[in-house]
Parts: sequence; structure tokens; C-alpha cells
Amino acid sequence: MATQTKYRFSFTGASAMIPEFIKVAQLVVEGAQVDELDDKTMGREKLETNRRQFRELKHRIKNLTLHQIEILATGNIEEQKQITHLALCKTYGIYKDFVTEVIAEKVQVFDYSLTDLDYNTFISSKKIDHPELEDSAPTTQKKVKQVIFRMLKQVGLLNSVSEAVIQTPMLHSGVEQAVISEDPNLLTYFLYDQNRIDELV
Repeated sequence: MATQTKYRFSFTGASAMIPEFIKVAQLVVEGAQVDELDDKTMGREKLETNRRQFRELKHRIKNLTLHQIEILATGNIEEQKQITHLALCKTYGIYKDFVTEVIAEKVQVFDYSLTDLDYNTFISSKKIDHPELEDSAPTTQKKVKQVIFRMLKQVGLLNSVSEAVIQTPMLHSGVEQAVISEDPNLLTYFLYDQNRIDELV
């Protein structure tokens, strides 16, 4: 059996950070090398927080194709949210698994209410393959959940953190093509079922 990739919880210090992520994309489109970008780009006061957040943004941008980065840099806000969500799914296994295994499954049965029970059941099911969930402090576990829900709200998959109603993304054609050209199966991150993916390819 293949070894499971360990879940990374480093996103808890950053959330989606869409305006900052767009700025990084714009610098890359202008010719900057990701590894050469300086955390001063963020223009934040707290240096350690700044460094930590910028490190996460660099992880995320590296997981996008150049075409996807161009959309992030120049697209409208909905396209930018969709590419941010794609980057979050490609960077953080726990976020991707929650989207594709919980949210997508609920949408398939027309259940649009995301509950604490949904999240807790998901975490319990993952603890065998991901002992890091068991080993993390209760405060970290609480923060992981809070930030996952906040990021889902920021990218438009939830209407709010408190109400937590799932919103099915209406993928812009440019974003859809940028995803398909990399791997059509990545459309599952946007709640596409296999039949719909097969129709597109």
C-alpha cells in the first residue's frame, strides 16, 4: 500500500490571503522567480508572521501552471478565487480531501449544509492514515478546522463560516480550460462528478 503523504497544517497561519496571492502571481507574470521573491513584498509589520505567510504563498504558487498563474494575476475576482482554491487543494492534502470526499459527496445528494459533524467524522476517518491528526495539540486541531472553513468561505465554496451553506462553483471557461489542460481530474476540486468530467474530455 502506498504511503500517505503527511498532512501539512502550516496554512493555519495564513488562510487564503487572496489579495496577497494575486500580488505574488503578478510579480511572477512580470518575470520574477518565485524563489527570489522577498517577503517584504507583503508589506506587513510583523516580520515573523510575514515570513511564515509568504512562505505559504510561495508553496502555493509553485503548484500552479503558468497559465493558471496568469489567470490569478489578471482575471476577475471570481476567477482569482477559483485559482486560489485550486492552489489550496494542490498544496494541502487535508483541504483537498475535505473538499473532494465530504463537500463533493454532499453536493451529489443535494445536501448543501456543512456541519461540525461532517468535519469531525472526516477527521476521525483520516486518523488511521494520518497519525499527525492524533498527535497534534487540541489547539492546533481547532485552528485547522477554523482555517479550513474560513478558506472555503474566502474562495466562495461556503456562503459564511457560521451558516456553512455549500455554494457550487460556476467555473469560468478560462479557469476550466486551464485545469483541464493540466489534468481533467482536478475538476473534482470544483465538485465536478466523473460523468461531467468525461463529457468535457
